[in-house]
Amino acid sequence: MFILLQKRERKLLEKLLKSSLSLLTQLDDDGNDPLLYVCLKVGDSRHRTIESLLQMGCNLLTRNLNGENFIDAIQLERNRKLLKKLVERKVIKMDHASGTLV
Repeated sequence: MFILLQKRERKLLEKLLKSSLSLLTQLDDDGNDPLLYVCLKVGDSRHRTIESLLQMGCNLLTRNLNGENFIDAIQLERNRKLLKKLVERKVIKMDHASGTLV
């Protein structure tokens, strides 16, 4: 599954996950679930994959071995464009007054 994420094979990944939703909780060697893996290890054009993972029920609060969760990862400097795109598409909501995700 993580190979499909790395190669950005979203359609194939969606079919795989729909056949076995338990894969949403699978972890890589660093303790990243699919959602964290995409945020931390995959570059470019990730918003659709993240949108799909969230719609399927990925947990925003799952922490990896470094103690990071999706909310931490999406706010990293390298993910600023991704965060903006997800907010624009109304995939996630942000409180602009406090700068936090809601």
